[in-house]
Amino acid sequence: MLQRVTPRQWFCIDVGLALLFFLVGLVTILGQGRHGGAFRNNGLHDPHSVALLVALCVASLSLPARRYYPLPVLAVVTCALAAVVVIGQNIDETPIIALPVYIVAAQYERRVSVVALCAVVLAFVVALGIGEVLRYTVTPVMADQISSNVIVAVAAWFVGDSVRSRRAYVAGLSLQAEERQRRELALAQRSVAEERLEIARELHDIVAHSLSVIAIQSGVGGHVLDLQPEEARKALAAVESTSRSALEELRRVLEVLRRDDAGQPSLLPSPGLTDIDQLLVQCQAAGLAVTYRLRGHLAPMSPSFDLSLYRIVQEALTNVTKHAGTAQATVDITFEDEAVIICVTDRGALHRNGHVLAPEHCEETKAHHGIIGMRERAAMFGGSLSAGPRPDGGFEVLARLPFGATTP
Repeated sequence: MLQRVTPRQWFCIDVGLALLFFLVGLVTILGQGRHGGAFRNNGLHDPHSVALLVALCVASLSLPARRYYPLPVLAVVTCALAAVVVIGQNIDETPIIALPVYIVAAQYERRVSVVALCAVVLAFVVALGIGEVLRYTVTPVMADQISSNVIVAVAAWFVGDSVRSRRAYVAGLSLQAEERQRRELALAQRSVAEERLEIARELHDIVAHSLSVIAIQSGVGGHVLDLQPEEARKALAAVESTSRSALEELRRVLEVLRRDDAGQPSLLPSPGLTDIDQLLVQCQAAGLAVTYRLRGHLAPMSPSFDLSLYRIVQEALTNVTKHAGTAQATVDITFEDEAVIICVTDRGALHRNGHVLAPEHCEETKAHHGIIGMRERAAMFGGSLSAGPRPDGGFEVLARLPFGATTP
């Protein structure tokens, strides 16, 4: 409810409190007059009475500005009450000092509010000393007034400091919650980006390889359809087989994308090194003669690690199918103690207009999407990949994926 109060409403409340404190102080002063206090029988003709009323007006009517000028208002109220002590009068029934001390403790840091509190106490003590020097005061009575004002000021400071600490604590919790939300949002966005990149990589590997085989076989079938019908049938059979395989893999990816949290995952396994033979059959059907060598002993691998090995080989053979000048390639996979090394090379030079291209002018030296995808797959497991022309002709893709970055 307090948070809903507007600044204008708070100002009206402070004006009401100021008037209330003024009336209570005035009643206190009049009561003292009836018992031989400041007014005695002289009324307002007594200078002490006039000074007491002026101090009461200054102290109470300055309170509405305490939220806007806390320290100046505290200084004014303290000086007014100290002046009352100097002239030997007493309005301690009105705790005027509490409001400015509270607002200073609530709005300023502790080191500032403590200094302000000490200044208030020191002002009262100095006023008591000056009063005794001028012989205006009766020490026991004025000591009680000083004690009551100091106790009220200290109590108000503790309340205000507690409120300030509570506000700082709540603000800190709010900042922590906002920071946590920002981190969670950034993590979610990063996860989405990584997932989109993985899906894009999978779709590229599937579509690029399959369409390359289909395009080559379709061209071969159309070229030999009239002269060699048997070869045309083989080409069409290769197109059908490759299309079905690509559709199966695309269906597996799309099922993962379409299912919700309660959906059942696809039971089709992800391809791996055990599917290399089927990949080579597709390449051979496209007219690419591939020599495959596997060295070392197969080590336990996680499905993602096995899939990355397969995709690197698949993309490298796809590039050979699309760009190599000759239809021969070699795939060497070597299992070492700490890493798997994949080497895919083609045997022929790249030709254009009957001329052999120098390695530095070779288009494959540029990082296209396929090479970028292979490098990203290798980097996922702390590995490396290099791709470029060979000095003696042809092209080579060399990847090294350490076992240390994966778990079975």
